[in-house]
Amino acid sequence: MRIWTAFKAFFQALRRPKDFEPLLIGQKDEEPSDKRKKKDVSHLRLLTLLQKSGRLVDFLKEDISGFSDAQVGAAARQVHGDCAKLLEEVVTARPVMDEAEGSSVKVPVGYDPSAIKIVGKVHGKPPYEGKLVHKGWKAHKVSLPKQVSVQEGDIICPAEVEVS
Repeated sequence: MRIWTAFKAFFQALRRPKDFEPLLIGQKDEEPSDKRKKKDVSHLRLLTLLQKSGRLVDFLKEDISGFSDAQVGAAARQVHGDCAKLLEEVVTARPVMDEAEGSSVKVPVGYDPSAIKIVGKVHGKPPYEGKLVHKGWKAHKVSLPKQVSVQEGDIICPAEVEVS
């Protein structure tokens, strides 16, 4: 009987090795399902906060073709103000370059290519001189609140049903 159980366990482990990894000597006792549950949803938490504070997702998903420019402008002003305030609280974005857009700037030798993107007729090696097209943005301070409740990671805003 024991040998039969051993054969069955062997072939099950052969078919699904990930399910049997914790049984190996020196491995942590961790359920494989725990690994699947742990995924980073901080980007969705930020979107959730922007939705709660300024209804950003509602605004972006709305078909605005039937509204006048004045109506769209009024809605955009409100969404912009609320979302800008929240963004400043949780991310505090600052420009990568402080110079005015359109001004002449120098890009030094050893610049960070993830912070400065060189475009146009690029030839030779740095330093480069050119016109600042966009200041860029970097996260100066990030204080995104931690998720406090357990919920499905892909829910940005739950549906609301009013019962009468």
